[in-house]
Amino acid sequence: MVLSSNPLTNILGGRPPLPLLTHDQEIRFARKIAAGKVAQKKLARKGLPQADRRALQTKINDAEAAREALVLHNLPLVMSVAGRFRHSNLDYDDLIQEGVTGLIKAAERYDPKRGTRFGTLAVWWIRQAIGRAIANTGRTVRLPVNRGWKVGQLRRISAELAQQIGDEPPLEEVARRAGVTVQAATDLLRDGQPTISLDAPPDDPDERSVIERVSDVTAEDPEAVVINEGLQRILEEALGRLEQREAEILKLRFGLGGGETKPLRMIATEWRMSPEGVRQISQRAMNHLRSMPQVRDLEAYLQE
Repeated sequence: MVLSSNPLTNILGGRPPLPLLTHDQEIRFARKIAAGKVAQKKLARKGLPQADRRALQTKINDAEAAREALVLHNLPLVMSVAGRFRHSNLDYDDLIQEGVTGLIKAAERYDPKRGTRFGTLAVWWIRQAIGRAIANTGRTVRLPVNRGWKVGQLRRISAELAQQIGDEPPLEEVARRAGVTVQAATDLLRDGQPTISLDAPPDDPDERSVIERVSDVTAEDPEAVVINEGLQRILEEALGRLEQREAEILKLRFGLGGGETKPLRMIATEWRMSPEGVRQISQRAMNHLRSMPQVRDLEAYLQE
């Protein structure tokens, strides 16, 4: 058999598409499917007479035929829904296949007692199946199904507008037609962007790879590291020229050398002095530091 470019024709084996069912036909098929489920449970019982088993098996076969008919007659719904996702990352044939899976689930769950037409339930299940497939296989980073569907809707609207006006459509118009705010449309399109590997080779051989162009926000700036090390060395040399008590009190009061700052009263307790005595010593030590040439140069640098 020669495969057609129409997926629906391939599924039907070359036969012409079947017409949609009437509501009465949907109800009749749904009742046969429900009866088959009941018969399946009864058939699992032991000790049933052979005649009862044959009758139950007949109902099960009728249910399978009704389920197949319900699916085949509603295949055009699959193509209709799949056509809305043509701008996704999945091929059209894959969209059709996933849509058929959703249609089969709808046939299993259809209950005419709820008053809804089968087509209404089928469209919902078809869209869910296709949306989930796009979210699971169309992206490296998975999106929630409803969010992935909204991304596809924005792309479809954008493509339609671009075809109409012959240019990239404004985001405001795309958001308005999709019924979302401009900020929501921006966030959705950002989430829908394709991912690339950090090791992917650049298009231009002269360019750097992606991983070489991405900055490491956790790494320290080399220039800042060099400057901080120089400042730390100057400060340690200056403190080394003070009296030991002056240097220790300055370290405690201002948290120098990686320690924590401490109030005057705590320092006074540790050194068994009055807070005023600690204040005077620290003030005298600061005056000594300011008189040192390297510290004056450091102060001028910091002001720059």
